[in-house]
Amino acid sequence: MAENGSIQSIERFFEIIELLSENGSMGVTEIAKATSLNKTTVFRMLSTAGNLGYVCKDDNNEKYKLTLKILSISARILDSIDVRSIVRHELENLAKDCTETVHFVQREGNKIVYIDKVESLQNSVRMVSRIGMRHEMYCTGVGKAILAEMSNDEIKNIWDSSQIERKTEKTIINFNKFMEELENVRNLGYAVDNEENELGVRCVAASCFDYSGKTKYAFSVSAPVSRMDDQRVEKIAPLVIKTKSDISLSLGYSKRD
Repeated sequence: MAENGSIQSIERFFEIIELLSENGSMGVTEIAKATSLNKTTVFRMLSTAGNLGYVCKDDNNEKYKLTLKILSISARILDSIDVRSIVRHELENLAKDCTETVHFVQREGNKIVYIDKVESLQNSVRMVSRIGMRHEMYCTGVGKAILAEMSNDEIKNIWDSSQIERKTEKTIINFNKFMEELENVRNLGYAVDNEENELGVRCVAASCFDYSGKTKYAFSVSAPVSRMDDQRVEKIAPLVIKTKSDISLSLGYSKRD
């Protein structure tokens, strides 16, 4: 057993599993070279993994690859995860620090769905939003935050398949102007809903990355315009950016160079 309490054989086993997940099929010699293990050890571990159904060997080239059993385990884990319970602590901290209502949303097609809400106890004015409420992505801060992480082609496809309409006098309904707005979001690291979906309400929003590096979720700090002027937005923005990092980490995101 290693000094830090870890079991070396298990560490080596998962090192091989991760190597196969990154490179596809590999031979015993290739794996031994990449892991600095001797070929006998690698062969025994692959044989054990094969007996358990996690790897299989291609008889044509003598190389090993992962089976779908790994995927089935991942799927069961994901099915059992309640993302709201994972991020709730960060949302509560943000609501406390900003003394405003915080929303957490999930993307569904061209829309966002509110799946959690934390209201600040310090302010008596409550947001009329509710869990389960849906909005188009193009006219919300959370939607813009998610879209800003996509390629321009993806954004255009979503725009073309959305029902673009002027929700308020401040809604952006010109695509070129909308792309300028998203470029600003990319530069700042957060999005602002300037009463584009509902008059009298401004939001500071950011998307968050999941374990796969995708942006399926986003959150926002929402308040009446009387409490959310430009100076307040600038004050809240660093807290939103930090929360974005914290939530992404909680969701298993690890930045890859």
